[in-house]
Amino acid sequence: MKGFSFALFLLFTVAAQQVFAQQQQQTTVPVPSDTIEPPPTQQELANKKIMNRQPNKAALMSAILPGAGQVYNKKYWKAPLPPIGLLITGYLAIDYSNKTKVYGEAASLAEHNADRSALSTSYTNAGYNLQTLSATQLRTLQDDSRRYMYMNIVIFSGIYALNIVDAYVDAHLKEFDVNENLSFKVKPLFYATNYSHLATGLTLSIRLK
Repeated sequence: MKGFSFALFLLFTVAAQQVFAQQQQQTTVPVPSDTIEPPPTQQELANKKIMNRQPNKAALMSAILPGAGQVYNKKYWKAPLPPIGLLITGYLAIDYSNKTKVYGEAASLAEHNADRSALSTSYTNAGYNLQTLSATQLRTLQDDSRRYMYMNIVIFSGIYALNIVDAYVDAHLKEFDVNENLSFKVKPLFYATNYSHLATGLTLSIRLK
């Protein structure tokens, strides 16, 4: 009985050693030999230099003529957006600037009890009577117009800067290959806060297949 037990022990020992040796062979990763990459050719260097110039060129074109960089990047649907946005905000900024000036002049006349008979009795679409409004009301309208003027100037500047950045980034992204193995999704998100209020948001998911 002892001999049988000893033989069984030897059998398990040999089998365990074989299994352990096989695991070592499976987990051993062959180390690749060192390879020396050939230096880039003149043509490859020239192509890389041209590719590096594309984002700068697109940004410069959009800076000179908004939307031109988008055309250069072949994003034609984006091209009319910057000019339209700049025209609208530029027009509104000039319009509110003129209104600020008119309300200020009318307020100065009202404060000095000067003759206002030459002023409009139905100014703007709201139909403000500049001859009868008090100085306080005119100053309030002046402040509101000045605030809207500055707001449109800020939006105008933002659209102009975004137009340049968008052209620059799009030109860079042309170098990346986005294939079917990548997926990019934006989904609405609904979640409860403080166990009573329902809040909304967005979730961004990137999946690699």
